[in-house]
Amino acid sequence: MKLIRQKYNYHVSLDTVEEFEKIILSDASVTSINETNKTFSKILFHLWNVVTRNKVTSKNNRDLAKKFKIHLLAVLMGTNFSKCLPRFFSKSNKSIYIFDAWPEKHDEIIKFVNGFKVDNLFLTSSQAVEAIRSKTPNTNCFWVSEGINPGGYKHYSFKDKTIDVLALGRKYESYHAQIVSCLEFNKKEYLYEKQPGKIIFPTREGFVKGMAKSKISICVPSSITHPERSGNIETMTIRYLQSMVSKCLILGHAPKDMITLFGYNPVIEIDTKDPESQIISILNNYSDYFPLIEKNYQKVLENHTWTNRWNTIKQFLNQN
Repeated sequence: MKLIRQKYNYHVSLDTVEEFEKIILSDASVTSINETNKTFSKILFHLWNVVTRNKVTSKNNRDLAKKFKIHLLAVLMGTNFSKCLPRFFSKSNKSIYIFDAWPEKHDEIIKFVNGFKVDNLFLTSSQAVEAIRSKTPNTNCFWVSEGINPGGYKHYSFKDKTIDVLALGRKYESYHAQIVSCLEFNKKEYLYEKQPGKIIFPTREGFVKGMAKSKISICVPSSITHPERSGNIETMTIRYLQSMVSKCLILGHAPKDMITLFGYNPVIEIDTKDPESQIISILNNYSDYFPLIEKNYQKVLENHTWTNRWNTIKQFLNQN
């Protein structure tokens, strides 16, 4: 198998792609193809879009694809399909793993998958799989949720945690407005994005340390914070897992996929009626949550690493 890779500047979300790619490449049966000319790839993708704009793509000829031994795999953040080009113009077996397959992107995903005769499509949301599967009849569609490489993170003891509350990335604005003054009044350290797009921890090292220094990590699905983008799709993002391996207590909302995966709700659900009292009470009685924090940590190590996810993908590929 050949894994298609691409160089990029550091960003927390794209760093997640590299984290998974490193686990895939630890498999001796996988080698990498490094695509460095992103501009050329984007031009090819644009031209393909223009040419196929008013055409109906043909059905996949799986028998033809099976004659070729090379199997191509690309891990994409959203619909970054230019990363797949020019390799996907070949008749090789093709598989894609996509993060953030939001409803507004479904038509684009379906067009690419059908147009390039993609054999296997892996999505991080079970709801997205259900929505797309019927429209890509010649492609195997699978739900494989996000995972994590625990070795890339650290955690500190409670006495060394100096950040009381961390809201990393997109904020739950209405909830933030309810707790910010309360936390300030009670002299609690609350870190959040002060300006849209301004990353709290601009380096990987700072990000890992900041997570480990945090007591509470606020995590809610994009369907709550950005419903105009995500619709009703709830998905467990890596932020939940990063919080767990950093031994943070998660306060927010657990997506249905997450409860299915864990077999219980690993998140303290926000008390929408009295969020201020709830968060102060949690911080004042933090030791009461040590068992849940440790349980979540162990569950991630056992079942929710990128190694677990890669093994699941290999099982699907072997079956098909």
